[in-house]
Amino acid sequence: MLLMLLSCATEQRSAYLKDAPRNEQLPVGETYGMRIFPGDQLYIYVYSQTPESVTPFNEETNHTDYTAYTVDRTRSKSFKPKGHFVSPEGELLFPLIGTVPVAGMTIEQLRAELERRLKEGNYVTDPIVSISLMNFRVTVIGEVNNPQQLHADGNRMTIFEAIAQCGDITMDGRPERVVVVRNSGRQETIDTIDLTSRRVLGSPYYFLQQNDIVYVTPTKKKQRTAYRNEEWPRYLSTGIEAVRFAYTTIYRWFISPRTRKYFE
Repeated sequence: MLLMLLSCATEQRSAYLKDAPRNEQLPVGETYGMRIFPGDQLYIYVYSQTPESVTPFNEETNHTDYTAYTVDRTRSKSFKPKGHFVSPEGELLFPLIGTVPVAGMTIEQLRAELERRLKEGNYVTDPIVSISLMNFRVTVIGEVNNPQQLHADGNRMTIFEAIAQCGDITMDGRPERVVVVRNSGRQETIDTIDLTSRRVLGSPYYFLQQNDIVYVTPTKKKQRTAYRNEEWPRYLSTGIEAVRFAYTTIYRWFISPRTRKYFE
């Protein structure tokens, strides 16, 4: 019965969102918005009903092989855009528009800003700007089955999605103590979140940012095994068996039959 109780307690401790009500809608605390930091790499594409007006702004149309690209679409797979880099000062250099301060802005805010400048500069009458983050990488380490660096295809990834891609947390991990290290370009923030509580849904770390580091801390037992040998029960059992063997040998060969009856 004791083993059964311990097994149930372990399962309850490792459950995700164990205090969340079922069949109810839980609001996410913050509206998701990917922030732009110095050193980011952005892919920007401008659409319009007049394609010739957006030619100077799109990297594909400025490529030397653009003629072959427009004629044969299969050759577009060989084209690898370099994107636009955000300078250490947090500025983006965009064709014809010039320098745009983007550090701290969300992807949506930058999209609206570029569309506004394209219209006001009479470059494009009906611009539609699409922006994606090319360096959206998240590193997951610690007690997961497959620690790795993840590359997101879009501009959004939750912490549960990142852990799932790494094969989930191992039995030696603590889902109630997951450390997230966030780099905002100029400083780093370290915080601990609890994946077993529904409060994680309102945490600013529920949606991961680029270059985040997720560290799943080990259990206390796993920490002990890193510094000392946990095989002492086996060593103790071997020692007891050795003492028992020695006592049996001495009893059989060195104690006289007359004296042996007092022990029996």
